[in-house]
Amino acid sequence: MKGIKKHTHADREKVIRDIVPLIKKMFGDNLLALATCCSFARDEDTDYSDLELVAFVKTMPPDKSRGGLAKMFDGMLIELVWMTRENYLKTTLDVNEYWHYSGSDRLRPIINEEFIAELGTYRPANLRQKCLDQAVGCFAEYQEAVTKVLNAVNQRNREGVPVVFGDMITQLLKLLSFLNQEPYVTASRMFAQARQFRTKPKSLDTLLDMAVEGGYRDLDMLHEVTVAVFEEFETIFEDLGLVLYDDDIDPNKLIHKSRRA
Repeated sequence: MKGIKKHTHADREKVIRDIVPLIKKMFGDNLLALATCCSFARDEDTDYSDLELVAFVKTMPPDKSRGGLAKMFDGMLIELVWMTRENYLKTTLDVNEYWHYSGSDRLRPIINEEFIAELGTYRPANLRQKCLDQAVGCFAEYQEAVTKVLNAVNQRNREGVPVVFGDMITQLLKLLSFLNQEPYVTASRMFAQARQFRTKPKSLDTLLDMAVEGGYRDLDMLHEVTVAVFEEFETIFEDLGLVLYDDDIDPNKLIHKSRRA
């Protein structure tokens, strides 16, 4: 495999030493700070981990909020994104529809340690309410994913079940992150982290076990557990005083502010 090779943490450190002067040349005086993020920044990078870097710039072109590039170098994916401090806070650290992935975005400074340390102290205002708003907003995506699983089961569509089941699990994990106001640290530990959440359906572990062990092939069991988890989510939202469903079909009337079509 020419495009995939094993690398050590030390290999990535060498790449960083080699690329930093090039990044400085690329941005010139517009560069404020540079950091690594994700697995390398957490000292958790393994054989096939990517190397991800974030550059903070003073200004961006009027028509762009962020920039990015990817290099496939010696069997390693190297990704560099750049943006202003304000946009990083808005798109990465503040609560938005992608916030559930933000637990991986620990920054390790390369240039301007003070700047990076200040970012590390940021906490979104009104975190709980913003997360609950997002939970209500993304419930429609989970509902749609569940209906696709139920349709596949009813049609005995064994080829389609793994695909729609995987999407349902993805939407479910997103929902749990917002309900617990806790983002995921890394994709490989999402299941383990979700199992530890305080707010979760009673049947969650059974559903996750089905994903790990391939139990979703038992279509009748899949139907039973999928319905149970969905109904338990409804109870969780009801107990939190959150309204999921629209009583009026009129499209001229406002829907929930976080609801995405």
